[in-house]
Amino acid sequence: MKDQIRLSVVVPVFNEQEMIVRVLEALYYQYNDISLIDRDLYEIVIVDNNSTDSSIVKIQNFHARHPDLNLYCISENIQGVSSARKRGMDWVTIRSRERDERKSVDNKFYIFSADADCIVDKQWLYKLYRKMVEDDADLGTCNYYYDQKHFHSRPHLWRQIEKTLRCRAFTFQLFGGFPDGKGFAVEREKYEAVGGIDIFYQIKNGCFVQHLSDDWDFGIKIVANGGSNTYVHHAMVQINSRRVDYLLKEVINGIAYGADGIIVMKDVRADIETGFQGDLNDDQSGLAWDYSIKDFVPKNIILPLLLNPKLYNDPQVINFFGFDLLNRIIYRIEEIKIESGILNFRPIHLYKTPSYRLYFEFRDEIFSRMRKYIGQDIGYPPELPDCLDEVLRLNPYDFHKFVYYFCEDRESGCAHNYFANGGVF
Repeated sequence: MKDQIRLSVVVPVFNEQEMIVRVLEALYYQYNDISLIDRDLYEIVIVDNNSTDSSIVKIQNFHARHPDLNLYCISENIQGVSSARKRGMDWVTIRSRERDERKSVDNKFYIFSADADCIVDKQWLYKLYRKMVEDDADLGTCNYYYDQKHFHSRPHLWRQIEKTLRCRAFTFQLFGGFPDGKGFAVEREKYEAVGGIDIFYQIKNGCFVQHLSDDWDFGIKIVANGGSNTYVHHAMVQINSRRVDYLLKEVINGIAYGADGIIVMKDVRADIETGFQGDLNDDQSGLAWDYSIKDFVPKNIILPLLLNPKLYNDPQVINFFGFDLLNRIIYRIEEIKIESGILNFRPIHLYKTPSYRLYFEFRDEIFSRMRKYIGQDIGYPPELPDCLDEVLRLNPYDFHKFVYYFCEDRESGCAHNYFANGGVF
């Protein structure tokens, strides 16, 4: 590693021969406010996750044409983007630490993650890095978008995508957001302090498979352990629209990434003819939005309050919720802690159920605030599951109690399928 390098971009790769050259070109031509970034300041670390196509050959040929790029290719034999991302981030952590100790370098070191099928904008690296330094942040989450031209003939679908991205931009600006692999960065000291990326396993058809959300869970771990996070609205990544094309049929059915407690990565390189190429009708649009927003609200509006009590005193957060609603949510959070006999919500299986419970208990008021600050087209909460709707009609005083029973079923039953994994947008 060269002494000047302060940034590493880790890119997990599995069979991305169609996209990888464009991805590398975008990372090669990175700019600050006035010129190209000095390429001695950053490196690209490709993690080959058992590719069987020509991806690695194309990467090697690209490097041969651009020898001034600090580009390295390592391997991870355990299949899964979680393992590949962890392998790359651990590798650059160890190597940069050894370099700094040898050279007595005191500056901070930042580890970036980028997906191998998405295109970063030309100032992505600079803007994400600069905002993290300005805010002294441990974790930085970027913004993303789709090429609207791809959805020109599908206005109903585009309307649901645009609403979801608008919700994301607003709430991430408010709470700092949790990252996904399309683009985020972490300061090395904090990465080491929390133990790096975790890989969670679940059982599917009698076999252990990796849980999909290593990136999101990692961000939660940073915040839950006192790390500071920042959202960088102008650090942009263009998402490959194949993710929507291929998974949309399953989004409409609420099983975008799995069902019955199983959340796994699906191969979106498959033949798009098996996906959903046309526009949505009104009923399908409603289903796509319902599953998207049910996935979104517990994760991105409620969970930040569970993990980061500092937000209770943030003027923007107070303004969004209003004193009365925020105080009642805080009171319920403390009640749930006492009921559950826990000190905090850091472990993954301690924050899921409370997030779901608080969603049901405060959904009408939260959606009201979203309509006010994000747009009237956000609409109203999706219908309750039939069993809770019946409780609310026949015995409303016991609603909170039955919400608890319902949400305790989160990992394998009705609650998981109700909230689904519709956040593919």
